[in-house]
Amino acid sequence: MSSFVIDNVTAIFPDRAAPDSAVKVGDGAILEIGRRGSLTAEDVIDGEGLYLAPGFMDIHVHGGGGGDFMDADDGSFRAALTAHMKHGTTSIVPTTTCTDEAELERIFDSAGRFIASPEAAGLPHVLGFHLEGPFISPGQAGAQDPKYVVPPEEGLWRRIVDGARGLIRIWTVAPELPGACEMCRELCGEGIVFSAGHSDAAYDDAVRAIEAGYTMATHLYSSMSTIVRRNGYRVPGLLEAAMLHDELCCEVIADGKHLPAPLLKLIYKTKGPDRIVLVTDAMRGAGMPDGDYILGSRSQGQLVSVFDGIAHMPDGVSFAGSVATADRLVRVMVKEAGVPLHEAVKMITKNPAREIGEAKKGEIAPGFDADLVLFDGDVNVKGVFISGRRVV
Repeated sequence: MSSFVIDNVTAIFPDRAAPDSAVKVGDGAILEIGRRGSLTAEDVIDGEGLYLAPGFMDIHVHGGGGGDFMDADDGSFRAALTAHMKHGTTSIVPTTTCTDEAELERIFDSAGRFIASPEAAGLPHVLGFHLEGPFISPGQAGAQDPKYVVPPEEGLWRRIVDGARGLIRIWTVAPELPGACEMCRELCGEGIVFSAGHSDAAYDDAVRAIEAGYTMATHLYSSMSTIVRRNGYRVPGLLEAAMLHDELCCEVIADGKHLPAPLLKLIYKTKGPDRIVLVTDAMRGAGMPDGDYILGSRSQGQLVSVFDGIAHMPDGVSFAGSVATADRLVRVMVKEAGVPLHEAVKMITKNPAREIGEAKKGEIAPGFDADLVLFDGDVNVKGVFISGRRVV
């Protein structure tokens, strides 16, 4: 078994950053951790004092590099995966927007073939899909096309699950919809994580969802109910439930655009470093010049405009996903929200791995997958390793 050592790094662990570290890798896994100069192998890579972190895991991402995962073709898959890999992402959960059953079937078929193909080697691990809809609130559709929004009818969601052949890892469903909690109870047992989002849920709806098995909240603050006044009384919504209940781990789009620094600080203060998952929510414009792009598939998606570091709907009022990459999320949390680096890294490594049950990803520890990223003090990526192979 060939092995190599990445020496002279500051290793990022869930609870600390450890200068003067070394990490030994072999056969796609982390073998040993030691002090600088203490580990031996045929090949020793000088980390030059850079940070070495677990590879970033993005569990809510629509595309990048000009490709969208809903295009259902190898070229778009490769373009999106490559674009995010260059910024430190080593595992990814491609995300769909609301669409019809036939298009979902095409996406799953194409993805299954690509994942099994030799072309997928050396690219970020595709861990299954995140379905963002179609079972969402019409009043909180956001950038989703309302014509594809439908209620969670059991016959439909069962056909989607059967057609996916095990590819669904996360499902964003508005919990207040009739049948949503029943759907969750049924599918949680099949390993699908339920996330509350694009929702007009009242606080009590959210509590019932937690009791049914919901464990996440989709892109906190975005397309999410909050406090309203009814006959003078304040009624909290999904936002307040997500902030209050530790059972819900919250997605946060920390691109510096969706949420200003004070809100990022509030989320961190309220949820803490263990109940936040950083996500890009990136669309195909990530890693591309400003201009007009399609959100969703080329055949059924919506035209959006990318400028000023964000994707905008044509009305100029709503955002349409982001053009962020994982390194940008970590940078914003550290530089703008004042979060310690090791905690910001945890939010896009250990936390998402835990939420979707990836027991061998998200940490630098013996026996874990050798998915690693090297970066400097400004979180500029200098090297990426996937399954122990250097790809950037």
